[in-house]
Amino acid sequence: MSSTKELLEELDGKVSKLLLNLSELSEASKEKDQVINSLQAKLHEKDQTIASIEKEREDLIKSTAGNNQQDLKVKIGEMVKEIDRCISLLKV
Repeated sequence: MSSTKELLEELDGKVSKLLLNLSELSEASKEKDQVINSLQAKLHEKDQTIASIEKEREDLIKSTAGNNQQDLKVKIGEMVKEIDRCISLLKV
């Protein structure tokens, strides 16, 4: 009888330890979930920032390319006028 009582007490102690471990692990899991959620939010924010910067970069490239073409057209026009002036001076 005393052997059974000792076994029950031992079992009760082990169950108590398991419940305590479960509680600790559950709390640790909740903390890790909070960290994960926080990191996911930061990652999402950084992804949005990257997308925004990439869009700005593309817009700048497009506007720069357009300006370069305009500048080239103006320069070519000036060169053509200069050539026409030179030709007219040669005729005189």
